Amino acid sequence: MTTASSPCCRVAEGEKLYSPIAGPPGGFRCQLRVYPAGTGEVRNAISAFVRVLPPEKNMQGWECKNVRCSIRVMSSIVGKEILKIRTHTFTPRDGRPGRPAEYGFHKLVRLQELTRGSGLLDGDSKVRVRASVSNLPFAKPRNALQIDLSAELQPVRILVPDGPPLIFDQRILVARSEYFQKMFAAECKEASTGVVDLRQDANASHQCVSAMLSFLLTKCLDPDVDLELALALHAIADKFCLRDLREAARCTLKDMLSEENVLHILHQVLDIGGHLEKLCWQMLQADGGLLVRQEDQLDAVIQQTPALAKKLILLGKRKMQKTS
Repeated sequence: MTTASSPCCRVAEGEKLYSPIAGPPGGFRCQLRVYPAGTGEVRNAISAFVRVLPPEKNMQGWECKNVRCSIRVMSSIVGKEILKIRTHTFTPRDGRPGRPAEYGFHKLVRLQELTRGSGLLDGDSKVRVRASVSNLPFAKPRNALQIDLSAELQPVRILVPDGPPLIFDQRILVARSEYFQKMFAAECKEASTGVVDLRQDANASHQCVSAMLSFLLTKCLDPDVDLELALALHAIADKFCLRDLREAARCTLKDMLSEENVLHILHQVLDIGGHLEKLCWQMLQADGGLLVRQEDQLDAVIQQTPALAKKLILLGKRKMQKTS
């Protein structure tokens, strides 16, 4: 999970930023909270805290032992970073009443270290704070799979463009997806043949559909998913109305979001990306030079997504009006 800020001198003491909440639906999840100019009690330093959110809002008596929290302070340009790692056992006592449990660093890095010691802030560079969390316990989702195991087994053959057919249990497809429920309840070809043909879908690679089916079984997304697979999963989840998978893909993409890929992600999730799309626009709005640095991607974006090109032009006009 990541949260990015402008240079710390532009942020008031006590002002805080939050990353998107990351983690599997129905399980323990986490969020990064950052004070770019200090908490107010602590001044002239970046403060950062990892928050752990239990599966249920008012859940009591839970404990997450030996959770490993790694927090990096990175430059958006010069390629340098500062890394701090701590291991902590989270309980409800770590948070104030009514607030999530959290743990972290009041003095993650002093502001003077950013320019004098580490050189993280240089010219137009910005500071990005990234956290990773491991060893959170698995919690069984409340919406665990419920199917009638006494019903007759009806395998479905799913045809994909780049590999052998995938065989899956129709009962699980119907239980997890309203789209497939309607498909197999209606007088459709798929209902009579037991075959779903996705060979014309550019996103339905063997790898992507396999990951989708695994998610339908476990409600968990493989942590090693790369950018292109996460984008394909987001698209296929939107097509098949798989809200949990779409949200999991968005959480993964939010964590991957960077200056280098913001245009690529934005053109894939335009008008369907929710908070992820909002984060992309915020990144573009906050950094006037980003589009110039990514000029080599603009031709492809304009050709592939004219609607995005129009919005980028309007964004540029608004910036010019503000500066004039």
